[in-house]
Amino acid sequence: LERGIARDPAMLAAALEFYGSGADGLVAFVNDCVWLTEPRNANKGLPTRIPSVTFPRQEDFLRWLHDRFTSRTSAPVEKSRDSGATWMAAAFAVWVWRFMPGGAVGFGSRKEILVDRSGDLGSIFGKIRAIIDELPFYLKPKGWNPKIHSNYMKILNPENDATIIGEAGDNIGRGGRTACFFVDEAAHIERPQLVEAALTANTDCRIDISSPKVGTLFNVWCATSGVKFVFDLREVPWHTDAWIKAKQDELEEKDLGYVFAQEYLRDSTAGIEGQLIPGKWVDAAIDAFHKLGLKPVGEKTAGLDVADGGQDRSAYAMRHGMECQEVKSVGGYEADQTGVWGHGLALLAGCSSMAYDSIGVGAGAGAMIKHKRDIRCTGWNAS
Repeated sequence: LERGIARDPAMLAAALEFYGSGADGLVAFVNDCVWLTEPRNANKGLPTRIPSVTFPRQEDFLRWLHDRFTSRTSAPVEKSRDSGATWMAAAFAVWVWRFMPGGAVGFGSRKEILVDRSGDLGSIFGKIRAIIDELPFYLKPKGWNPKIHSNYMKILNPENDATIIGEAGDNIGRGGRTACFFVDEAAHIERPQLVEAALTANTDCRIDISSPKVGTLFNVWCATSGVKFVFDLREVPWHTDAWIKAKQDELEEKDLGYVFAQEYLRDSTAGIEGQLIPGKWVDAAIDAFHKLGLKPVGEKTAGLDVADGGQDRSAYAMRHGMECQEVKSVGGYEADQTGVWGHGLALLAGCSSMAYDSIGVGAGAGAMIKHKRDIRCTGWNAS
């Protein structure tokens, strides 16, 4: 079939048009033309080079990527480990590289060896090169020579000038402009603020892929994005009940149950030491609250934590009875302005009281609000 397509100009043109057009062509390209590597098959006496056969959630992911790409929008991908998200991102990059003239796709991670290391299929560029090597010969670009066009952190398509580039650490996003940029394991970037600044000018389509981690910009984005993509543990066909139990038991025997919770169950709080209330208890309480149809009763009250200027942010929270209903933060305000801001939010929410941190910089906020009559404002000495 490959030789027939290559010899017949009409068939070759039809194949290029079919695979290069739209989300359907992308999904067909990944299923028909992409091969993956699974080293764990060696233990079972099975081939380690296998054709890509997408399961439903991976196909959803490819279509979602295509939608982000064509609409030039950015979004995070919250994944369970071992879901094939990075392989699918690599396949998508090769699709752009092959069918989009002049297109540029970027990849970044916290370390260079995770982006590109010669002969390492665990690196992102190792995956990309493996996919290109196994493409049907009629789909390889005219003039393609891996010794010339496949270099460290850069792969060029000599036929259409499309490129795939790699960057790492604080330099992610500094290498020009891209049509799409993937940040792998985004929750583990050491200085994400530097990456944020660089990527803002680099691309209109940024895709961050990671398992979650509390206290990170990635988690904030996942919490606020209306179009984020989620790879759940049980959406992966090989993660059967038996597999899940065996993996969980294996890690718990090593006293590493939190690793399973964080990497496979996407519990961003699992790795925090000294937790007073484990995240799974919080999730269970919230789930029960809604399943039982409970309604909040009692007083509406607010809390205000006043920041000390600079890059710190002041925080406000409001609860109705047992249910926390609103959390906000603001930066750049002086203490007195923060007091007015928090008081205004509490008033709009219908609160009868608000507590504020009254020591240090909080005293400035207190001076503005402690005599308010519409809401009972009480100072709290945190020391």
